[in-house]
Amino acid sequence: MSTVEFRNASRIYDNTRPPAVNRINLSIADGEFLVLVGPSGCGKSTTLRMLAGLEPIDEGSIFIDDVDVSEVPARKRDTAMVFQSYALYPNMTARQNMAFALENAKVPKAEIAQKVENAAKMLELGPLLDVKPGNMSGGQRQRVAMGRAIVRSPKVFCMDEPLSNLDAKLRVATRGQIAALQRSLGVTTVYVTHDQTEAMTMGDRVCVLKDGVIQQVDEPTHLYEHPGNTFVAGFIGSPSITLMDGVSLEEGRAVIGEGHTVDLGIERELATRAKGPRVTVGVRPEAWDIVGSSANPVPDALPLRAGLIEHLGSEAFVYCDAIMTPDSPVTVRGQRVVLRADKRQPITTGETLYARPRFGECYFFDPESETNLEYVA
Repeated sequence: MSTVEFRNASRIYDNTRPPAVNRINLSIADGEFLVLVGPSGCGKSTTLRMLAGLEPIDEGSIFIDDVDVSEVPARKRDTAMVFQSYALYPNMTARQNMAFALENAKVPKAEIAQKVENAAKMLELGPLLDVKPGNMSGGQRQRVAMGRAIVRSPKVFCMDEPLSNLDAKLRVATRGQIAALQRSLGVTTVYVTHDQTEAMTMGDRVCVLKDGVIQQVDEPTHLYEHPGNTFVAGFIGSPSITLMDGVSLEEGRAVIGEGHTVDLGIERELATRAKGPRVTVGVRPEAWDIVGSSANPVPDALPLRAGLIEHLGSEAFVYCDAIMTPDSPVTVRGQRVVLRADKRQPITTGETLYARPRFGECYFFDPESETNLEYVA
């Protein structure tokens, strides 16, 4: 078990373009499961590969157990990589794949056999030890790849989207196995994914990246409930948050609706941090109340036209187009509002709904910096 620290670490592929990873500072505790998440091209895999020694560090340093490993080759860093593509030798059995690195390190045969057996038992691979990858399912191959990393007893596990090639049902089951396995082993783990659901359900902490820059690092629940900016608010949570620009601050209140009469419940202290008369407001799907319909219009609510309706069994999500008057100062980003509705509530496509953000459950952002007002001094 080990600590990891990035100190102003950068990866620059082209000096004429912004760095792929831009001077990141990140501390990972001993035994922690940290998830790097963000959209494609944000630098999360590059960050992981820098830690593993597969990418050079152009600026700054990376420390493992307070030792600078920036110039240490990958084979000497004592990290174990689990790849998206499994990277198993097709001509070797599961047993041989798991033992290969130990054999190269001249570990005694009896010790290798014991480590392989222990890992196979942990991963329920016993019946597959003498089977080659071509005769395994994707989930079984991934477990062999995990076993190959486990037998090395590394200081740090590096996992690069290991579940992205699995089908949805198997992915859910396997991510639970990985999280449980990491907790039982206690090995410091850095895990890369573009799936925010994986990030939220697996990590002790989640690090959100955008364009090679860390946006926020926090525990999953705190990240969801206290996003640092509009990017984090929009990326974390599914379906995505609704963001409304140009919401007025009147006498310390954020208001919206016909005549701007709906009070959104901004705390007075937050209102004083706003630099102007307007703020950007975020409302998650579960924070909307449907208060009217075509047959029962409500003037002090936001009119919406129901589009796609996702029925998920226990609940439904309604994707709506915002109906804004031409002179309204409020604009809805993408003109799209997503509501969570009760499965028993009859809603039809094309119907006009009237919805109101729930008092005290909105997020407020500075319209220029897009920073959550909670974090504005």
